[in-house]
Amino acid sequence: METKAADERSETLRALIHLAEGSSPAACWDDHRAEDLLRSQSTAEELTSLGVSAATVERIFNEEAAGLPARSRRTEEAGTFTVRVEARFESAHFLREYRGISEPLHGHSYKVEADLTGRGGGVDADAIAVDFVSAKKELDALAKRLDYACINDIPPFTEINPTAENIAAWFHRELSAAVAGERALVRAITIWEGPVNSVTFTGRGEE
Repeated sequence: METKAADERSETLRALIHLAEGSSPAACWDDHRAEDLLRSQSTAEELTSLGVSAATVERIFNEEAAGLPARSRRTEEAGTFTVRVEARFESAHFLREYRGISEPLHGHSYKVEADLTGRGGGVDADAIAVDFVSAKKELDALAKRLDYACINDIPPFTEINPTAENIAAWFHRELSAAVAGERALVRAITIWEGPVNSVTFTGRGEE
């Protein structure tokens, strides 16, 4: 009888697992309910023994129960958090071979906006997605490298045109490396050349 009961339990759990892994729990009430039942009726160890993926175990119980470093906890509301920080810098530049000719040297009052999210889109144990202070500090440091300078004289812009597009991609690459240790992702960088014109570079990112 004990074996039969164990088999029935495993069968029930597998059905719930199928629902939980089938799609986003935010998209379907049944999937969300399946996660609630798995959370209350089983353990991370039991689900792992049944072959449940680490990502699903992490989502149901949190990363610590999945044997991963503590990091992201979703809020009760479905969705993710995006944190935005910005910095300003004054710089000169010129475009080489702009529409067949080189531009004259000229300046802009630039603003850079960075949209970041924590890996997994949730918040940490302190209910913080991305630390404003730390992200702002890193962005300011990058902006300072261009501030009151001719961007054409600063690598990699010695080799590539300092267009708003290339500047946005540069900020994305450099800021991504700077915040990687804090398990943050840079979703998008927007560069404003003055108050009207802007360009946004959206990175692919990795969950």
